[in-house]
Amino acid sequence: MDKNPESYQWLILFILYGIALILLSQLNQSLATVSLFLFVNGLLVSFPALFLPLGQGIAAVFLFSIFYDSGESWNIGVSLFPNLVTFTALYYLRDRIQYDNRRAYKMVVLIVNLILYIYYTILAGNTYGVTSQFVFLNLLHLLVSEFVLFLIAGLLISYQKDVLRMFNIDVDASLRAAK
Repeated sequence: MDKNPESYQWLILFILYGIALILLSQLNQSLATVSLFLFVNGLLVSFPALFLPLGQGIAAVFLFSIFYDSGESWNIGVSLFPNLVTFTALYYLRDRIQYDNRRAYKMVVLIVNLILYIYYTILAGNTYGVTSQFVFLNLLHLLVSEFVLFLIAGLLISYQKDVLRMFNIDVDASLRAAK
């Protein structure tokens, strides 16, 4: 059994994502009183795609997707396919992203968040029907989510790296060694 901390990056991130999803659901409960909703799944799919090895990233996204679905009204596994497809596409494009530019991360997170949000909006529209109020609220939620992610994506990426550093895992050094 491998006792190297780098072989457990996926588990550390999954635990972090579980805590983040629980806190996010509490925040969304509070925001529901003013008809707002915050969606940040793009960040939770982007970070493993940008910084983890393929197998560990797939494990983190797989567990995150199952955990996310457990709190939603649809069947477990519904978000697995789009999350894994998005993860895989981003994983194979990550060599083209400038790792020394923090803005590049933000744009990647915002684009991935937009793609996933559109998927979930179509899923909800097919399930519950589309009305003008549905469209307005989803556009409002999208704008709020993208704005919040624009403000804090860099901070949250740094935080995830710091959590991994607590376990003696330097994702930046791993990326440099892989190139």
